[in-house]
Amino acid sequence: MHLKRFIRLLVFSLLPAICFHVPVAESAAPSPPLVAVILPRDNARFQLIHTAFLERFNKITTISGKPRLYIQSPNSDQMSLRNSIRKANALGADLVVVYGTRAAVAAKQEDFTEPLIFADVFEPVAMGLVPSLTRGGNLITGVVGHAPVQTLLKVLQETVGTGFLGVPMEPKHPAAKVQVDVLTKAACRRGVSAEEPGKIRQAGDLCWMEVVPTDMQSPAGAAKALKAAAGKINSIYLSDLMPSDMHVAEVLQFAGEAGLPVISQIPGTAEQGAFVTLETDPEEQGQLLGEIASRLIDGELPEDIAPMVPRRVSLVINLDVAKKIGIQVPFSVLSQTTRVVR
Repeated sequence: MHLKRFIRLLVFSLLPAICFHVPVAESAAPSPPLVAVILPRDNARFQLIHTAFLERFNKITTISGKPRLYIQSPNSDQMSLRNSIRKANALGADLVVVYGTRAAVAAKQEDFTEPLIFADVFEPVAMGLVPSLTRGGNLITGVVGHAPVQTLLKVLQETVGTGFLGVPMEPKHPAAKVQVDVLTKAACRRGVSAEEPGKIRQAGDLCWMEVVPTDMQSPAGAAKALKAAAGKINSIYLSDLMPSDMHVAEVLQFAGEAGLPVISQIPGTAEQGAFVTLETDPEEQGQLLGEIASRLIDGELPEDIAPMVPRRVSLVINLDVAKKIGIQVPFSVLSQTTRVVR
């Protein structure tokens, strides 16, 4: 009797625990951060930057594992670039990486809620990407891809003299007018008047630049527009807004045939036929880009990371091109040169 009563009491005491115990599911481990890369196709310098970026990126680790990487290689037209940004957002990317001014401007036109970093961008402050070179923008920062254009124009003035600088551009591109304005202001600060060659004027008097509107949708567009303006210009600025290496080659081929010197900030173009280039090191850009990515993944905010400026800058002169088009390069210019192409 007492045994039965004891068993009954034991069952009733355990019943609440048996009936109301609900197993608690273990919380799922967070996924590693997803990094979406927009790497426009047919661009050798972007590939060099990206290779260096990967070397640094592959060393990043988080408590949830190594970051995941999703790479898109769209065409360089604005619609393709903007679609790539939208896809990155739709995938829930925690960080977006873009290469070049065209891609950065396309990203700026889209609504993004996660950090974005850029590399190889011409004048990011003038482009409205960041407020200054001492502070990142709202959700955006990156690596400045170009050395001061004033230095490039100074070399052109000391070798070619005054005249008109043709700038192949895509009139409807949001960044085209900004680039032309930056170049014009830099040229004006050189204090030389195109109307009166050789006469020094006050800063702001100079307008030695001829802007050449160019349909950049076809490879022959730039050369065609330059050919139409050949009688008005005596030099060419090769912009990083060229959609691909094929467009760059078209301009260099035309310039060689027309005997016009080309200046540029695109790495490697002196070896391809440009007269003078002032170029930042693609490998250093990639390393800096990887450093920024690491800091953002660790929790820093883009606005707290100032855009990084590469220190390795090369002034390259192609003396073979200079000889062919009859340019005498003074010793004062050669003494500043990092590398000479013969």
